[in-house]
Amino acid sequence: MASDHPSRVPAALQRAWHLLDDVRWMDPLPALHRRGIVIALLVLLLAFLWPSSTPQYPVERPADNTGKEVPMQAEIYNNNNQQQNTSPKTDSQGEWRTYSVASGQTLAQLFRDNNLPVNDVFAMARVEGDGQPLSALQNGQQVKIRQNAQGVVTGLTVDGSNGPVLFTRQPDGSFIRAQ
Repeated sequence: MASDHPSRVPAALQRAWHLLDDVRWMDPLPALHRRGIVIALLVLLLAFLWPSSTPQYPVERPADNTGKEVPMQAEIYNNNNQQQNTSPKTDSQGEWRTYSVASGQTLAQLFRDNNLPVNDVFAMARVEGDGQPLSALQNGQQVKIRQNAQGVVTGLTVDGSNGPVLFTRQPDGSFIRAQ
């Protein structure tokens, strides 16, 4: 049975459908194109605002690392030639360990291979001085490294061209060449 009273919903839809007929900046476009542009914009807006489902896989976030160590790229070495003294000597500032330098190995590689902070090598290199004993390591040369109870490198001794050279950590964290 048809009603003599028109419904309000079709009238409201008809007004919305013809709403853009009077928009001046869209004058060169036909009415159907205007309506298509508005519908496309509404669909895009709806797509951006639609809530998304949770990701299928958990998102991994890096742990908050407050340490000052810089991550280094892993390098693989054959450590068969490297020997560590099994009976370390101890003094008031820590425990001395003796390491043997492998062929072609740098001091930084020796520190990496033994899980020691490589940044300490760079700090010692700044004060290396005459003869450059840290840069001129030979195959089989002995390097003695002192670590305190917390594992911090407090000293390093290496034989240079003029005898043994000692590098000691200062209270501010830097190193000095003592001998």
